Amino acid sequence: MKNILLFVMSLASVLPLAAKPHGDAVGRELFRLDSLIAQKPSLEAMKEQRIDRLRQQRKRHMTAEQEFMLNELFHKEFSIYDADSAFRYINRNIVLADSMGWGERKISYKIKKSHVLAATGLLKEASDEVRGLGGQTMSKELSVEYYGQMVYLYSHFGQYMGEGASNRAKYHALETLYKDSVCAVIWPEHPDYLWHQGNRLCGTGQTGELMKELKKEVDASGLDENRDAMNAYILARMYREKGDMENYQKYIIRSAQADVYICNRDIASLEEFSKVLFDMGDIDRAYTYANYCLQTGRAFHNRIRVSGILNVLDEIHKAYQERNRIQQARLCKSLVSVSILSAVLLAAFFYIHRQVKRLDRSKRELNAANSQLGEQVARLSEAHRLLKEANDALQKLNEELHDANDQLRESNYVKEEYIGHVFALCSAYIGKLDDFRKLANRKLKANQADELRRLTETSVVKEEMKEFYHNFDVLFLHVYPNFVNDFNGLLRPEERVTLKEGELLNTDLRIYALVRLGINDSVKIAEFLHCSPQTVYNNRLKMRGRAIIPKEEFANRVKQLGKMQG
Repeated sequence: MKNILLFVMSLASVLPLAAKPHGDAVGRELFRLDSLIAQKPSLEAMKEQRIDRLRQQRKRHMTAEQEFMLNELFHKEFSIYDADSAFRYINRNIVLADSMGWGERKISYKIKKSHVLAATGLLKEASDEVRGLGGQTMSKELSVEYYGQMVYLYSHFGQYMGEGASNRAKYHALETLYKDSVCAVIWPEHPDYLWHQGNRLCGTGQTGELMKELKKEVDASGLDENRDAMNAYILARMYREKGDMENYQKYIIRSAQADVYICNRDIASLEEFSKVLFDMGDIDRAYTYANYCLQTGRAFHNRIRVSGILNVLDEIHKAYQERNRIQQARLCKSLVSVSILSAVLLAAFFYIHRQVKRLDRSKRELNAANSQLGEQVARLSEAHRLLKEANDALQKLNEELHDANDQLRESNYVKEEYIGHVFALCSAYIGKLDDFRKLANRKLKANQADELRRLTETSVVKEEMKEFYHNFDVLFLHVYPNFVNDFNGLLRPEERVTLKEGELLNTDLRIYALVRLGINDSVKIAEFLHCSPQTVYNNRLKMRGRAIIPKEEFANRVKQLGKMQG
């Protein structure tokens, strides 16, 4: 076992150096980015088709305004895709604006030309192009464009000088100055407002509220415009300053996704991310992204970016060489280990073969013992089955006995309650009859026959029945206090019985109270309630029609209602 473990460890040691794993969210974004990079030819083909359609719009006879607007569309397509073509249409619009006396348009295109010059690394030429423009009167829109370009220009000057250069502080100060200037003139509705505000606040620790707005903007975007790439990039920088590397990776990747989708060949986000991946140890993906940036940078003729990417690729190449050296050393060790292990395995093979034969003989003996044991288990299972059937039958008898006891206990309880109450009622009615006898006797002795006749003509039955029903209701609800609620539970909600104020039971409830007591005959119920059997039958039929259960089950369910008061 020790030799086998050594072999596994040796094989693991020759595997490529593992990169740090990415979280699920970052992994999904990387998958989408890799898919977009794989689609680079088709994305560029679509862009070329858009450019071809613009070329087809060029007419032999066009007004200056029409040509200017068409050149502007060409500039929008080429400004991040092909610097040489972008210069062609920028210069043409500068000439047109100069000849037509369009002052602000000429300034705007000189600023655009400076931007493309800076993007390709021609920083002196870019600076010369905008020299003197700051002193001219400009609209707010043009001021935003001018100050934004000055920020871009001096940022590139600082990058070109590199860390530790004596002039870097000067360019950084100018960049900061123009950041403040553009933020002073830009307004919240401007498309680049969040980008400029974020660019100014980065590094100040005051990005909290702006980060929320940027995140909302980026998350809602289609990542299909240059502005989406810029906003995602500045948001990623803010997360990095806060030390939130997961969200930094997520949004720098989204910026790169937008850049790849729009075929931006001046792609800063992917170049920066390739360096981060290299530092994290993900050398293969870092090389893929850096190589993509090198290809696009060369196609755009961006000298500064190509130079920076070549430095990154050189570091990656060195890392590859070091990794290969380590892998080769480990492979040599592993080959020696494998050779030794092969000899051990050969000896182990013969040993195991002999043990297998012994094991096979033991298995046959064990199978025979298992067969005997299986027969005994089968017999035991049959005995258990018979015992279970007997237990089930006994349990069923116990349940039936328990139900019978409950019914007997309930019947005895009801009899005790009702017998005592009936004796009390009988005694009360005997007393009332004796009182009436005495009253009649007094009236006869006093020769008050007419008054006695009037007393006998007055019906006392109605009042006595009312009192009788009240006593019945009180006694029944004493025995079954939940009867009304349980009975309503058998009816549809809209059909439930609602008692009037002061009522304990009504006629419908008294009919089924008697059913609950075991009196199911409608004739007997009618005699008890002093009404016709047809009335009782009709009321019972109508009540069954209001039930939520089958009609034929209603009476039996009523007989089970009401938990007896203990």
